[in-house]
Amino acid sequence: MCVVQAGQVPKSVEASLKARIGALTQRVFDAEAAIVWVVVPEGSGFTAALPSRTVITSMHANRVLESEEPASLLKTLGAICMEEIGCNAEEVVNSVRDPE
Repeated sequence: MCVVQAGQVPKSVEASLKARIGALTQRVFDAEAAIVWVVVPEGSGFTAALPSRTVITSMHANRVLESEEPASLLKTLGAICMEEIGCNAEEVVNSVRDPE
């Protein structure tokens, strides 16, 4: 799942971000990403209701992760988001979790 503010991520960047996340899940989990793209209306849900390039991602693994994997995945996912959206590390909120 990716959560962004309306008007802050162009469609071309959205497509590229989804493709790169899909490539990551294919490489790490041998599975396609089922990405849910959530757009928060401008003025809602972000700091002081100002325009924000913040991205929130939540990745659900399809297997139990080895002890070092979550940190590596979070670092890689953060780098992808920063490169694609142009935000900084303080504007990226990521989570990765094992299946239930």
